[in-house]
Amino acid sequence: MAKKITIIGASLGGLIAAAELSNNGFDVTVVEKSKTVGGLYNNVDTPFGKQEVGMHVIYVTRRQFAYLSEIFGMGTFNQLLGSQVDIGACANFGKVFFDSHYPNIVGHQLQGEIFTEVTNSYGQNKHARNATEELINRFGETASVEVVAPILRKLWGVSSELLTPEAIHCFFDLRRIIVCDKAEADSLKMDPWLDSVVGNPEQTEPAGVVYDGRIGLTFKKEHGDLFESVSNWAARQGINLQFETEVSMDNGNLCLDGVPANEDCDACIVALPMHSLALDVADQLDQLELSIYYFQLSERLHDQFPSYYILAHSSHLKSSRIVNYDGYNQEDMGEEPSVLSVEVVHKTGVAPLEKEIAFEVEQILPSLKVKESYRLPRSLKVCSPTINNSKLLDSIQAKIERQFGNCPVFFSGMRTDTGVFFSHHTIGIAHDSALECKRRLS
Repeated sequence: MAKKITIIGASLGGLIAAAELSNNGFDVTVVEKSKTVGGLYNNVDTPFGKQEVGMHVIYVTRRQFAYLSEIFGMGTFNQLLGSQVDIGACANFGKVFFDSHYPNIVGHQLQGEIFTEVTNSYGQNKHARNATEELINRFGETASVEVVAPILRKLWGVSSELLTPEAIHCFFDLRRIIVCDKAEADSLKMDPWLDSVVGNPEQTEPAGVVYDGRIGLTFKKEHGDLFESVSNWAARQGINLQFETEVSMDNGNLCLDGVPANEDCDACIVALPMHSLALDVADQLDQLELSIYYFQLSERLHDQFPSYYILAHSSHLKSSRIVNYDGYNQEDMGEEPSVLSVEVVHKTGVAPLEKEIAFEVEQILPSLKVKESYRLPRSLKVCSPTINNSKLLDSIQAKIERQFGNCPVFFSGMRTDTGVFFSHHTIGIAHDSALECKRRLS
């Protein structure tokens, strides 16, 4: 008799895990709280037509791409390959650096001192207790205090001493810093440790394999209904889909429509954000909100914004990330004026006004002119990557693991304190969970 696997959450990661397990003979049930699939990979109605929720580039391996094609259809995606997988920029020190999203201190008055510390760091403090120690471990004291820690404070609103070491991987990727020109960076990056901390100042000319050979995917504008595609695929595969199911915690038990989740399965993959299950400690969590703004420009962008996004590192900016849909949707561009999206992480209940963010967009990119603006009415809750949250979420995870006992349970949803935030994190962990589940139950 086939072993039963329950997957909680019909995100892309949850669906890939379901495909892996179903194709290997397991009896799979996918449970979803809403009546949507794909997590945030859906579009919303705006005054400027349907737009993506934030940024929709999906980073996957070849095997994961094959599963997504099986689920949604071969012609559903545009592919980004090589250096085109991820083209980012950052705004700091009064300018935009279009050659990389990593902090760039070339020309900074402290460049020489920082360069010396970075190239001599070699991870002396290997057991960082917080983000401050992790930054010093990677870059030395000067870059940590003067450059990178202020970026973390700007994003999360608290000192880096209160954040987990993994916070540097979350939202703003701060694992590396650009300290020299391309030729010297390539030479330094031949050393494995320096490769992990020195950024490439010319991202279109990578020193090695980009994103471990992953493919970048975007949904084509003419793609069909995601819900219908997933429903048809599940029917073909014999996968049981359960929508609008209440997922809750009851006295430490993870329940589905009030029934403990471990009662009718041999293993479980929880593909939901951990903080969404932490209802009994919700008032103790350090939480922020993520608001999304859309700005229709007066014309098409063309070459004025040569990246997919800009990370707003400067402490005076309220914006967190500016997303350029034209950058990674070249094949779907029309003639109408371009639309930018801006994501803003802010204190709960105090979202900036549209005109404030529009002003920032025009300050960061002076050649652009905002014509109209729109803010999504509903903000998203974001759990900060604080040490406090890490302890609370660990306690919730431990309760769920105790409930399941010897029955394998895996967690692949967003969790900022461990650095799990973007698609390549959640999809990769969900797929790895399915592979481990298959190994343990076969």
